Amino acid sequence: MAMDLSRPSEWLKALAAFFRHDKTREGIGVLAMAVAILTLASLATFDPQDPSFFSYATAIDRQIGNAVGRVGSELAGDLLGLLGLSALLVPPALFLWGWTWVGGRRLACAWRRAAGLILLVPSLSLLASLLHQVGLVPGGRVERPGGFLGDELSRLLLFSLGRFGMAVLALAGLALAVICLSERPLASFLAWPSAAVSRISARVRSAVADWRARRAAARAAAAPTVAAAPAAPPTEPVAEPADSPAISISPDPPAAPAKAPKTPRSQQAAFPFLSPTRGYTKPSLKFLDAPPAGQVGSSQEEMAQNSQILEKKLLEFGVEGRVTAVNPGPVITSYEIEPGPGIKINRIVALADDLALGLKALSVRVVAPIPGKAAVGVEIPNQHRATVHLREVLATKEFANEALPLPLALGKEIGGSPMVADLAQMPHLLIAGETGSGKSVCINSLILSLLYKAEPRDVRLLLIDPKRVELSVYNGVPHLADKVVSDPKDAAKRLQRVVLHMEERYKLFAQVGARNLQSYNRRMDLEPPPEDDLSQGSYRGRLPMLVVIIDELADLILTAQSEVENAIMRLAQMARAVGIHLIVATQRPSVDVLTGVIKANFPARISFRVASKVDSRTILDMNGAEALLGRGDMLYIPPGSSKPTRIHGCNVTEVEIRRVVDFLAPQPKPGEFVWSLLPPEPEKAAEDDEENDELYRQAVEMVVQTQQASISMIQRRLRVGFNRAARMIERMEREGIVSAMDGTRPREVLVSRAES
Repeated sequence: MAMDLSRPSEWLKALAAFFRHDKTREGIGVLAMAVAILTLASLATFDPQDPSFFSYATAIDRQIGNAVGRVGSELAGDLLGLLGLSALLVPPALFLWGWTWVGGRRLACAWRRAAGLILLVPSLSLLASLLHQVGLVPGGRVERPGGFLGDELSRLLLFSLGRFGMAVLALAGLALAVICLSERPLASFLAWPSAAVSRISARVRSAVADWRARRAAARAAAAPTVAAAPAAPPTEPVAEPADSPAISISPDPPAAPAKAPKTPRSQQAAFPFLSPTRGYTKPSLKFLDAPPAGQVGSSQEEMAQNSQILEKKLLEFGVEGRVTAVNPGPVITSYEIEPGPGIKINRIVALADDLALGLKALSVRVVAPIPGKAAVGVEIPNQHRATVHLREVLATKEFANEALPLPLALGKEIGGSPMVADLAQMPHLLIAGETGSGKSVCINSLILSLLYKAEPRDVRLLLIDPKRVELSVYNGVPHLADKVVSDPKDAAKRLQRVVLHMEERYKLFAQVGARNLQSYNRRMDLEPPPEDDLSQGSYRGRLPMLVVIIDELADLILTAQSEVENAIMRLAQMARAVGIHLIVATQRPSVDVLTGVIKANFPARISFRVASKVDSRTILDMNGAEALLGRGDMLYIPPGSSKPTRIHGCNVTEVEIRRVVDFLAPQPKPGEFVWSLLPPEPEKAAEDDEENDELYRQAVEMVVQTQQASISMIQRRLRVGFNRAARMIERMEREGIVSAMDGTRPREVLVSRAES
């Protein structure tokens, strides 16, 4: 049916249809972009001597200097004369409008953005005119920076508002224009200058703190040791406040005279690592970087838009549901969806990838259902990710809780609340994650948590770093029980040494009658037992907790699988009561590294992003870790729970670690860690390894007959301890019965059945 264009309404409809056509919009967009480029060139080559409406140039034969010729001189002169410096906004606005039309896109909230642009131009013109009047903006090539518009507004408002009132009005107009033009909140535009100021001030404070720490440490080292006056009242060492950068050396508490005669000999001299650490000062939080101001997560508009997309996408797949709550966090935002009647939650779980596609998100994780709620959680990454700094968590009351002897600053939960776990309650922690997921940063955060919380007399660390580059920076810290172990073969021996130390602690506790480390130390603090209660030469005094941290388990398993696996198994099963705890990390969460023996004794686990669902099930016994975002995004399963908690890990840089280590390295050390707590066994122990030892003869016969040589088999068949079985295998190696250890391959039996 032909359209009657004689009627105005039909003519308007035809015109609207013409402008709605894609080709028409593309053509108009190209023209707008061309005009924007020409306008920008005209403004860039503006010459006040060129003729224009606002110019007084009268020379007709003068050569025009504008790059766009007479049209450009007129256009630039008129725009600058009318709007002043605000004319510089015209080319980018026109180019952006043309670009959206060429791309076939529609500018979101076009009317609001147009209003913002209309408000921005007079506000800038008025502000430029005011600054020109007070001499802050010179005229230059543009005689009137505010243009005709700014000067007229200034003239009209000068009497009623004055210059100060006009300045406030202009700034308010700029703020309103930014709100209309941008999707981001106004506070986010102030984040980068405040962050720059925070970084500069943090560096200055850190430099001053380092200088004061070095000066105080040098003075303390140079000053002679002076005994405390006997008349001085007993004082307890007070921990340094978090905001104190200087070192304060507390005087030693004088010994109580009533208890001095009860100790027959100086046990502190015999075991110096037990004595209170003289002059030890905990590190200040100022060694760690403060979080920059203005970090924002999701905006209100972004959360509302995502809620609508979620409901729409679910409805497209026949799943009825509505968003009932939104919990924004620093890295992700959790949307609680209440399914409609008769909707199975498994259908929502299966739509995770489709929801990620609709939301244009890196990944989407579905929690079905949310524990304690009749809702399904959909976790969506924020467009603007905030960083969780270690200092934020260490400064919380959760970390300062005195009831936690070994607090670990894990990071922040989805809602932004700090997450602090107690290693003493875990009592061991297993960590896995692929390269670049944040595993090494997490280990450094855990180590710094222990260094900030505990003194060397209370907690000692044994660091095993087969990669040789991650933990070697901590050498020299007084908390170390030994130097950082980097050789995998040496690491296997150290783990066996820890097992022997654990067994000696159990024997020592049995002599004293203590059930665990806490009761043993309480008895040592109150009154050490007399010599009759202990064997001659047994250790007397407090014992520190020992935390063994292994950065890469896979390298140890490849070198000495049976020895490492058996040692970790025994420590994980028995070491809690004697105050020994394990933190084991690996980037290969495969079944040949995380064997069932190891996993069964690590109830607390952390998984960063892994490569596949198989790896996720290996470490967590469930899917989910493969959909994490990386860079510290983790799933944490606390002991006694089967549901993981999503946490955003703390970030700590190498510079921060170096500051803390440089502060702790010159601190007084409590002495060498005593590994042997009991006297050597009598000659009977040495005779056990002689040729006439019946048990050793049985072990050799069993190895030759079965043609298999392993410590675990000797333990199981002969019912002996790990250390004795290991000594038997080593003796067989010396005597040429079995071969030397060769990586993960079993030892070869060199003696045949016929030769035996």
